[in-house]
Amino acid sequence: MANASVKDLVAKLGGIENIASAAHCATRLRVTTKDKSKVDLDSLKKLDGVMGVVDGATQTQIVIGAEVADVYREFCDYTGVSEEEAIDDQKALKEDLKGRKGAGLTLFFETVARIFNPIVPALAGCGFLSAIIMVAMAFGASMQSETFATFVAISMAVFTFIPFLLASSTAKVFKMNEYVALTICAAMMASKWSGLIANGVEYYHFLGIPFRVVDYSSSVLPIVFAIIVASYIEKGLNKLVKGPLKIILVPAFTILFGTMITFWTVGPITYAVGQAIANGMNWLFEHGGWIAGLVYGGIYSSMVLLGIHHGMVPVLTQMIANQGFNYVSPTSGSANIGQAGAAFGVWLKTRNQQKKANAASACIAACVGITEPVVYGVTVPNGKTFLFAAIGGACGGALAGILRLKAYAMGGPSFLNFGMFLGGENAVTNCVLVMLCFVVAFVVSAVLTYLFWNPEEAE
Repeated sequence: MANASVKDLVAKLGGIENIASAAHCATRLRVTTKDKSKVDLDSLKKLDGVMGVVDGATQTQIVIGAEVADVYREFCDYTGVSEEEAIDDQKALKEDLKGRKGAGLTLFFETVARIFNPIVPALAGCGFLSAIIMVAMAFGASMQSETFATFVAISMAVFTFIPFLLASSTAKVFKMNEYVALTICAAMMASKWSGLIANGVEYYHFLGIPFRVVDYSSSVLPIVFAIIVASYIEKGLNKLVKGPLKIILVPAFTILFGTMITFWTVGPITYAVGQAIANGMNWLFEHGGWIAGLVYGGIYSSMVLLGIHHGMVPVLTQMIANQGFNYVSPTSGSANIGQAGAAFGVWLKTRNQQKKANAASACIAACVGITEPVVYGVTVPNGKTFLFAAIGGACGGALAGILRLKAYAMGGPSFLNFGMFLGGENAVTNCVLVMLCFVVAFVVSAVLTYLFWNPEEAE
């Protein structure tokens, strides 16, 4: 966003004299004004580079996206307000949710997002490497090659040791010593347990109390809940233990109590829950067929808007770790490409040059896996187009459900990331059919938008 656009932004907020303070979080510029009646919300939404506006109780929050930090610096330079550190998402979330219905559920999904979002780059990176491996194997690459075998080992690293990544991110969210959390994770993944499992040992004892021996490598839920429990143990010990021995006793007993409580209760229970959820999703798509694909493809974009799609990250991760594939990504990918199709329909029909340009760039971004611009900048502001995108996603998802198509790697499902669908006995066929589902979603959404959307309608 250029300086001229920042000037326009400030003008719509009532001018420099109306700006009391400003801050930013991951995607939003958060402005506190002296007189909110001077803020022109409708004009703000129409500014180039603005994906949406949330009118909070005390702030006007302008959705900018990944470039928000740069815009914030320009905003502070132009208005003269003091530049502040980026707002902690959890604190910002609590402020946003005060007094809202469903705040508890929203906070739950936002917490899931804050735990899993930091590890998404690692998942996506290794997922892309896995996609390359799928392509290479389709063209005859073999594990007999030491180079290729090493490449495979690197690509699988994140899935094998994902508990360590989750231990770190969960510790940050729940304000626990990160290194203590990582030590608990190491205790859960010690070679002792894999050795017992290899020897057929199902139960072991500590203080005479039996616990089930579980291989926690590649698991998701056990380590998250283990660290949540340990964080409360650590907080309690910090209040109880005083004096110079605190630095030794608090981490020592946090590690001991946290690990043993996990072994006795939290670990086996959440491990079973994770397996059940992954198996349940498999069952739904294997037996629900087109209905499962239709429903999930139709509602996925709404899940993104509500933020609850983050709750699927642990499920997909567990499914990939368990069996090497998931049925969900072809369907959610159809929903994303449906959004692209709706944007293409807007581009075809609108005569407004700014809307046409926004729709074109958002369509391209969505086709390569970046959906925020199209959702916040095109389909939601234009009303019906979001519904048409959902219908297109439902159609593509239904076809994917009928054909039982699979994804073999983590990542953003899109035309660009086609390699994640190359796998199994008929790798090329699976990939081609997924791309066909994406085309169906795109075409249906574009046609519905072109036929039934009126550019002159009010937003």
